[in-house]
Amino acid sequence: MAVVQETLNPKAIIVNSIATSKDEVLKEMIHQLNLIGAVDDEEEFLKDVYVRESQGMTGIGNGVAIPHGKSVSVKDPAVAIATLDDPIEWESLDDQKIQIVVLFAVTDSPDGAQVHLKMLSEFAKKLGDDDVLDALKGANNIDEIVAAFD
Repeated sequence: MAVVQETLNPKAIIVNSIATSKDEVLKEMIHQLNLIGAVDDEEEFLKDVYVRESQGMTGIGNGVAIPHGKSVSVKDPAVAIATLDDPIEWESLDDQKIQIVVLFAVTDSPDGAQVHLKMLSEFAKKLGDDDVLDALKGANNIDEIVAAFD
């Protein structure tokens, strides 16, 4: 199963977000997930994302963060992606500011954990590729972001 293609909805991609904080960009991304029907309670899901944030860093280095939340407010596993106009502060392994945020929304169900691990694994592989990262950082539109993951 190609988890990246299955969970990537162009309507949940934000290019050149003007968010200036972690909270702003997360709320913006969660709102997009709500609009596509993946999340039905934005505040509840945001709380669950912050629970996960409190357990350890989600900034993986190279200007990338992969926050995630397992939540009863998630109806379908999904991913939201945002590129930022100006990098923002985020707890990160290399102490760099964040320019790309990949937010995973995972159902709080028995198979949710399995889907979550698959999503993390496949996206981490892609995000570990310098060509993919360069394409994401240079993307000017949604199509270019989708193409970077192909």
